[in-house]
Amino acid sequence: MATSAKIQTDKTKTSVAKFEEFFSTKYKDTVFEALEKYPDQRSVVVDYSQLEMFDPDLADLLIEKPEEIIKASQKAIQNIDPLRKNADLHIRFEHIRNNIPLKDLRSKYIGKFVAVDGIVRKTDEIRPRIVNALFECRSCMRLQEVPQTTNLISEPALCQDCGGRSFRLLQEESEFMDTQTTKVQEPLENLSGGDQPKQILLVLEDDLVDSLAPGDIVRITGNLKTVRDEKTKRFKNYIYGNYIEPLEQEYEELKIDPEDEAEIKKLAADPNVYNKIINSTAPSIQGYRDVKEAIALQLFGGSAKLLEDKTRIRGDIHILIVGDPGIGKSQMLKYVSKLAPRGIYTSGKGTSGVGLTAAAVRDELGGWSLEAGALVLGDKGNVCVDELDKMRPEDRSAIHEALEQQTISIAKAGIMATLNSRCSVLAAANPKFGRFDRFKPTGEQINLPSTILSRFDLIFVIEDKPNVENDTKLAAHILRIHKDNSIPFEIDPELMRKYIGYARKEIHPKLTQEAIKVLQEFYVGMRGGSDDEDAPVPITARQLEALVRLSEASARIRLGDKVTEYDAKRAISLQQKCLKQVGYDPETGKVDIDKVEGRTPKSDRDKFRKVAQVIKQLEDEYGGKAPKEMLLNELSDRYNMDEEKSDEIIRFLKRNGTIYEPKPGYYKVV
Repeated sequence: MATSAKIQTDKTKTSVAKFEEFFSTKYKDTVFEALEKYPDQRSVVVDYSQLEMFDPDLADLLIEKPEEIIKASQKAIQNIDPLRKNADLHIRFEHIRNNIPLKDLRSKYIGKFVAVDGIVRKTDEIRPRIVNALFECRSCMRLQEVPQTTNLISEPALCQDCGGRSFRLLQEESEFMDTQTTKVQEPLENLSGGDQPKQILLVLEDDLVDSLAPGDIVRITGNLKTVRDEKTKRFKNYIYGNYIEPLEQEYEELKIDPEDEAEIKKLAADPNVYNKIINSTAPSIQGYRDVKEAIALQLFGGSAKLLEDKTRIRGDIHILIVGDPGIGKSQMLKYVSKLAPRGIYTSGKGTSGVGLTAAAVRDELGGWSLEAGALVLGDKGNVCVDELDKMRPEDRSAIHEALEQQTISIAKAGIMATLNSRCSVLAAANPKFGRFDRFKPTGEQINLPSTILSRFDLIFVIEDKPNVENDTKLAAHILRIHKDNSIPFEIDPELMRKYIGYARKEIHPKLTQEAIKVLQEFYVGMRGGSDDEDAPVPITARQLEALVRLSEASARIRLGDKVTEYDAKRAISLQQKCLKQVGYDPETGKVDIDKVEGRTPKSDRDKFRKVAQVIKQLEDEYGGKAPKEMLLNELSDRYNMDEEKSDEIIRFLKRNGTIYEPKPGYYKVV
């Protein structure tokens, strides 16, 4: 045993000497600068690859015995310090080669130095941890210092002066260090469909605390340790953090090698690339070309812009599909969540507002911390929300800010925070009455508030209408899939994922003058100038911004760095189809944006005004109260309004306080 301890001491001395040489030759300026700024600066960051080039054995030893080697490196800095400050600097190692996926982080790595990539799920409060405890003997008042390694306080065995065994901890004179626990989850792009993401606890200390927020995507370097839970008597692993490197690039985990890049560029050069990509979007579902084209554009996305005044304009495209049951909406959403390099699928029935945004949760010690929801975890990816209409209104309202500003502001349990949710949302909903009624305006049958509808770039309405030709094709397609148990892909899904990731990472198209002219002419033409002041508003600036995003996505599909006239026309064509489906008002014969976004259309607003005028006139004739029977007759004679529509308008005017009923069957304008 004595020989083993001597070997260990010799190894430590050798390691200290090697680190002294390494710091003196490779990091002299960095170390001396940190020593000068100590204790304000408490860390020195070392590139692992430089240590490996200097001494491969020492670099290997760091992976195998991180605790000993890091202590040796700290001792080496104290030895070469010319001022002899006895500075306790942390040595932090970046770019280490031992990068392990979270799902593979098993017991064989306990005690090893590892790097893991993950997304921050939750951060707890910062708490003090005692490092050096000062004790006072209750008998003779002698002071004794005891270094602490765990949260359980270790007292001295006995007093060296009087032999007493009773001590009092002097908290104010003891030395403390900040500590914080964080939960990190496997990156979404590492998951194949249906996998449960793995999580691990991360312990941060001293100057590493308060450096992470929920939703951050990071690479963590640290020592994998294990601790025994006193309640369950079982062990659980955690990482004692050494260094944190933010990973800001989108789709960092997608490995695109030169062969993949060549394949992507070859595909982009194909003149038929648009059709191939549209046909490879949810190929198990027959038809719905317009919806698939919109989803393809959403997967590629537009370019986000940060203006000089720090205003951010989103580049992500939001799509809502409202359709009859059984047409494959959920299947489409599931496919997109798997195809998108970073995708999350959630259903409105089983999702709460905090499940989508962020929750304030109590930690083990009773403090409050934030836990990221689906829209935060899906940052820079795609979030698919099924059955949006089934969510409770208070939960649905939680996504307002996330859709437009792409942030989530939290003010709960004394926590004030703003988290990023820069994701595209693909949502699906059923009609208000279960199935579309072709005799009622489509806009009235979408059971969602105008505040949410107005934030979607494209709204598709899909009706399940019997049609011999279409039904024959659909039946043949479904039966062929069941018979052959395979789907004919035009582009392999894995290549498609890489194609999307490559385009979003490398391609940032800019609008050309020709595209600007096409979009401007369409916008001004749709609004119709000031020829008819009383006309409905067909589109607003929101739809123009949506057209820009769709045009940029169209350019990205062919890996183009310029948005051409062709891209602008493709975007306009797609938006026109949506506006005609939802926004066409048969009474005015025009598109009304208020109808698209769930507000009262102009034709109805005109009727409200006419009904209020007739009531006012009848009041003068019938002693201050308009009889209902006379009102219905007047509306029918003057404006050809049937009784059902008149009753509907009267009910609305009563609800919003324009008219009231002083006695049954009589109305009066407020």
